[in-house]
Amino acid sequence: MIAELMKNYRGVPCIWCSEPIAVSPRVASFQDELESEQANPPYKFVARCKLCERENIYSIMDIQTYDGEPRRRIANARAAGSAA
Repeated sequence: MIAELMKNYRGVPCIWCSEPIAVSPRVASFQDELESEQANPPYKFVARCKLCERENIYSIMDIQTYDGEPRRRIANARAAGSAA
């Protein structure tokens, strides 16, 4: 029960709207591996914000831990925007 109350996830802040973007467990595991190897690893990845739907390139070192659950994409938002 306590574990359910203390949910968190890893992500990066969107540079456009500042909303946290959840990263996959695979990307998060790269951060753990690279922190032990180098001070500033040059590894990058692309992430798309589920709120503003913009993409950007983020560094592995930009990953932070956020409380709660990640935002879910609204399925109709994208379809409605492309219908016009």
